[in-house]
Amino acid sequence: MIRKLLLLGALLVWVQHLGRTALAKVNPVDAPENLTQTSQIQASQPQLEAGEAEQEPLATPQPPGTNAPLHQFLLSTLVLPLPPLLIPDLLLPPYNFPSFNSNRLDQELRIYTQYLRTTGTPDVLIVGSSRSLQGIDPIALQQALVKQGYPELKIFNFGINGGTAKVNEILLRRILTAEQLPRLIIWGDGSRAFNNGRPDLTYNGIVASEGYRHLASGDRPIPSHARWDLPVLRAAANKALATPATAAEHPSDLDAYGFQKISAVYNPETYYQRYPWVPGAYDADYIRFNLNGDQQKATVAVAQLAKSQNVPLVFVNLPLTADYLDATRLNYEQQFRQSMQRLAEQEQFIFCDLSQQRDLMQNSYFADPSHINHRGAAAIGAYLATVPSIPWSMFKPEVQAAPEPSALGDAE
Repeated sequence: MIRKLLLLGALLVWVQHLGRTALAKVNPVDAPENLTQTSQIQASQPQLEAGEAEQEPLATPQPPGTNAPLHQFLLSTLVLPLPPLLIPDLLLPPYNFPSFNSNRLDQELRIYTQYLRTTGTPDVLIVGSSRSLQGIDPIALQQALVKQGYPELKIFNFGINGGTAKVNEILLRRILTAEQLPRLIIWGDGSRAFNNGRPDLTYNGIVASEGYRHLASGDRPIPSHARWDLPVLRAAANKALATPATAAEHPSDLDAYGFQKISAVYNPETYYQRYPWVPGAYDADYIRFNLNGDQQKATVAVAQLAKSQNVPLVFVNLPLTADYLDATRLNYEQQFRQSMQRLAEQEQFIFCDLSQQRDLMQNSYFADPSHINHRGAAAIGAYLATVPSIPWSMFKPEVQAAPEPSALGDAE
């Protein structure tokens, strides 16, 4: 916090200095009502005044209001808008949007807001439920691609607990703006998130929330790039100074890339001493298993959004443990694979099936029978970097052609 405050002070001094420099270039004769203010600034910089005395007088811009100081107008026109990456997060308005009745969605939005400000729009956005939230490590994926000669891609994990197809449609089509979407979307999940027969508790909570009502009225949780003027910077700084412990108010179990690192390791012998084994026929996640209806419509809507934005969409069917896949679940999973393959062909997105990759199904890669731990997330990230159907080549640096000899060189 101390470091941020020092940075804040330095930036405000820099902005004020630029304002004084701009004022010194304004001829006080053309703005008599500002003579006192301008002469004070000129007196503080006699060398600049001497250097400018020989130049032609400049037309004085008029302040936006009769009571508005001239320096605010000059700063907003000569200094701003500042590039977002040059503005410390402390100076920008904090994330302050009504809740969506989903702690994880609220948390991810807060982290993603800061990510956009400090890093910019990601190259790759990972979405899905808790299975992708903790099952695809963005840094492991980035490092695996670097080893293959790709640049360090910006990758963010926006997984949401209970993130069904309908939840992800709201995220990608309603909550995020076009400028906040990535160049490539990886949607990691499995059949349970597309089962239209089970209650969609997360979605129901979101559409009943205060945040969703604001969304329906046209508000967005993360505003688009805006012009920042001095009053906005001062107001944000004053609020930050008044509430220095904001980080403590929003504890996070996610890293700066939205990823949830889970270290627990699944051991069937000890796990089922604590939890009962539930056959697939009685598993609530597969209840009234139905892959048609609203969840499929939401999947199509996401695919069409991706096409309209020219963003490749890759659906990754994440693995499950072998002992979890009894005959009933195997049957449902087979139905899901066939359904997604047909839908991928129809809607022109990529279906990447990892559910049959035995190397990724080992128990040491899982925290429980169906959720991947950190070791598994790193393995899946590394594996995805090798999948040829994913268009990683779009991120390859273009090889510059050798310059052709000049006419002078040919003549010589």
